[in-house]
Amino acid sequence: MAGRSRTRLLFTLATPPLLVGYGTHVWLDSLEARYPPIAPDRSSTELLQTPANPVTQHVPHIDIYAARIRLRDLQARSNNPTEKPTKQDLNVAWAQSLLNCSALRFESKVVGLFAKGRFDPGDLGTTPAAFSPDPETGAPRELVNGAMAVLRPPVGDEPLLVKWAVPDAPRRFFEVIARWGYPWRLMTGGRHEMSVEGPFDGEGDEESLGPFVEVRFASAHTYEIVPEEGALSQQKTIPKWAARLHRGYARFLLDTTVKELVEGTK
Repeated sequence: MAGRSRTRLLFTLATPPLLVGYGTHVWLDSLEARYPPIAPDRSSTELLQTPANPVTQHVPHIDIYAARIRLRDLQARSNNPTEKPTKQDLNVAWAQSLLNCSALRFESKVVGLFAKGRFDPGDLGTTPAAFSPDPETGAPRELVNGAMAVLRPPVGDEPLLVKWAVPDAPRRFFEVIARWGYPWRLMTGGRHEMSVEGPFDGEGDEESLGPFVEVRFASAHTYEIVPEEGALSQQKTIPKWAARLHRGYARFLLDTTVKELVEGTK
């Protein structure tokens, strides 16, 4: 009887995490099928791909995902929804849409709660200053309650580029234990780029629905180079399952924003 009770207890304890793990796997599979990665060399800028200090840092992974939506869905979020939009108008509208999607607004509120004691999303690029530097100090504009800082505002044909950083303490802790043999370590931080390609006409049955644009969300992680670990291909990073979750979250933000844009113009 004791053996059966122990088995039943183990089964009861193991079932919830197994179900969560399987559900997460199915969810990630669905997102990966809808938003396959696209090549960085044709869909991102050099500044996204280049670390702040190329001598001591490297970027092992650049992940870019895209979705095609109607131009009018995005233009409805711009400051001039009735006029012919410029590339800058589209880049600004897309960046503001993504930063203000429900998922990222919630994340920003959580950051604000811990960082500033307020459950408030803070600056998400929708103020009159948008993504411009601070007019008094000239400092880069901070977004998501300080979790992101603007590296390059969306001006002309250049899309918005923001950076984020991992606090030094946890990063250095993992670097220390990695030297002792731990197989992974944390990144220094990363960059996100939010760009728009197009507009372009639809084809076939979709011709009457156009014009369309391709909206993109790009991520790049920066790691310190540790000479003892050897060549760049041998440098330690976060584990593959964690990297998959990072990519899944990026796809989820893209998916959420696209759905909210489309729903907003129905």
